[in-house]
Amino acid sequence: MFKRVVLCMIAGLFSTFVLLGAVPSADASTKNEPAAEEDAPTEPVIPDTVIIPDPVSLTVVLPKSGTIRQLVFNIWLEAATKQDVEVIESRMPKIINAFLVELQRLMYRDTQNRFETREPGKRGFKFDAPALLPPPPAKTEEELQAEADAAEEAAEKGEEITPEPPFSPFAPVPNRYFSALQFQLQKTAQAILPPDTLRSVQVRKFYDHWPGDAKKR
Repeated sequence: MFKRVVLCMIAGLFSTFVLLGAVPSADASTKNEPAAEEDAPTEPVIPDTVIIPDPVSLTVVLPKSGTIRQLVFNIWLEAATKQDVEVIESRMPKIINAFLVELQRLMYRDTQNRFETREPGKRGFKFDAPALLPPPPAKTEEELQAEADAAEEAAEKGEEITPEPPFSPFAPVPNRYFSALQFQLQKTAQAILPPDTLRSVQVRKFYDHWPGDAKKR
């Protein structure tokens, strides 16, 4: 009786080892399968249609109080196409000068308002534009072929498909003041440039300093 029990236990263990040997482990199956190629995260890229001049700095002085406010703007210009970059760069001195005139006018009123409505030490303001958007994934062969077929079909009908505008990495600005400021600066620059050469003006960063307030603390 004892021998039969031992033999049954040995037979059971043997069967278990056979089954374990037949079923591959999770690690083994993972090693045998080719690793799935994960798309590397796409980092934001500044397109070659973007012009980044030196920061624009100006000082506003309120005559009655003698209050001084120093302001710095990081302003980028986005050309409509790569070919328009050279045109915009050739006129950058005039554009920057026009920006200074416009900003001096706008910031004088803003400085006056902040001086009258805010206490010393609480008048400063900083702004950072939204982070750049990552570029979209490259189009597949099927998508490119579909676009080519659509263009060919339109040409046969005597029609023309308007191409998609180049990718822009700039997200909408939620701050209404700076969104309006960008629009105003764009109009200012467009008055100096040929039509349809400038796509947008982006205020990427702004900060100010009130020297008189720092002394009163």
